[in-house]
Amino acid sequence: MKKIYFLFCFLFLSAFGNSQDLLYFANGNILKIKLIRQSPDSISFTIYDAANPELYSVNKNELSKMLTKEGVLIEFPGKKTNYTDMDYASSVVSVNTIHIPQGRLTMIYQFMNKSGILGFEIPVSVGLFNDSYTDPLPEIFDIELYSMFYTGFGLNWYPLGQRKVSYVLGPSFRIGIGSSNNYYYDEYYHDSYRQEYYSKLLINNGLVLNPTDHFTMSFIFSLGIMHRNSPPGEYKFGTTADFAINLGFRF
Repeated sequence: MKKIYFLFCFLFLSAFGNSQDLLYFANGNILKIKLIRQSPDSISFTIYDAANPELYSVNKNELSKMLTKEGVLIEFPGKKTNYTDMDYASSVVSVNTIHIPQGRLTMIYQFMNKSGILGFEIPVSVGLFNDSYTDPLPEIFDIELYSMFYTGFGLNWYPLGQRKVSYVLGPSFRIGIGSSNNYYYDEYYHDSYRQEYYSKLLINNGLVLNPTDHFTMSFIFSLGIMHRNSPPGEYKFGTTADFAINLGFRF
């Protein structure tokens, strides 16, 4: 079908005496041009039938193919459509604003591949309180554990690439130290704090907003399982959840 289509275009152009070339861009645009010269990496041209022709140049990375006025189809193999609709930077540093009022500072660094489809992130979270019972949102199913420190890694998948509004989905793993708030009763209630190691395996999904090239905001909900280094006789595994509103800077 493609060969028939381009043959038809060639016959049509020949019939009307046109001497234009056609550039097919990777984003779907088609431009009528007059080819000036072609190098291994770029194409120089003027706009076809322009009143005041100006010389332009385009990188072949931005093209999928070219149909010359002679009817020769030139394809650019290995060139793929750019899924990113803006030139976003590949590195992002963000802070989880939900954790701040709970006494935790959580920073996330994320690096993305060239296509903007995959992102690799490393979080670092530090509890600002020694002993506290102020962690209800991140530990929805276990509010007695206050996270004093955690780090880990995550893989983010952006099926639409980096756009003004994007969807993100992916797994993450965390390992950290928490302060467990327990109590016992002997005519009085007594609080007892102890440190526990814990780890989490989460599935994250959410919405990412990129209003500018350098500012980003994300709303992430996570659900998964958690293992705690609890004493014998206590539950070691449990369901856990997290919610984050991240404000970030791209560079």
